[in-house]
Amino acid sequence: MAARHERATPVEPGRHSRGARAAIVAAIALAAVLVGAGAIWNRDHDDSSSSATGERTATPTERRAATTTTHSNPTGASRPPKPSRPPKPLRPPLRPPAFHVAGAPKEPLDEITLPVRARRLAAWLAAGRRPSVANVHHWLYQHAWIVAGARFGWWHGAEALRVLIRVDRRVESRWRFGYRSETVARRALTEVEAKGR
Repeated sequence: MAARHERATPVEPGRHSRGARAAIVAAIALAAVLVGAGAIWNRDHDDSSSSATGERTATPTERRAATTTTHSNPTGASRPPKPSRPPKPLRPPLRPPAFHVAGAPKEPLDEITLPVRARRLAAWLAAGRRPSVANVHHWLYQHAWIVAGARFGWWHGAEALRVLIRVDRRVESRWRFGYRSETVARRALTEVEAKGR
């Protein structure tokens, strides 16, 4: 009986040591999980608090860029990087005036040119427009713009007036009025051609 007891006793410490090892491994794994969860919670907590205040935390790439762009002088204080040259603004295409008129406004470069405006008016009229109030207003507005711009010496005003006179003739034949507008355009063309020489 005693011999059996002596043979059986070494087994118990082995069981205890295996259990202790398993407990240590479990504790280490639990600690790693808790550390990871704490890091995730801290990151989420920082993001939510910064988004609540309207701020955003910098990413690692942004932090690296910030450290490389700030230079330190011998005294240790940081100084901002040298400003780079601003890009040259794109120049709109130039439209040299045909002649200069004292006090006349400059041609607006964000508007289409006078010849293009006159050709668009001709295409608009070719679509079989009827002399409704809106159509007559549109034609008169474009007509006045072209005549005034040509008299101000805007780019290719004479060319635009020649197209406009053809448009006025078409208005006369279709709508049965427009003779006065054609007369105004013809007088303006005479003036522009005389000043452009």
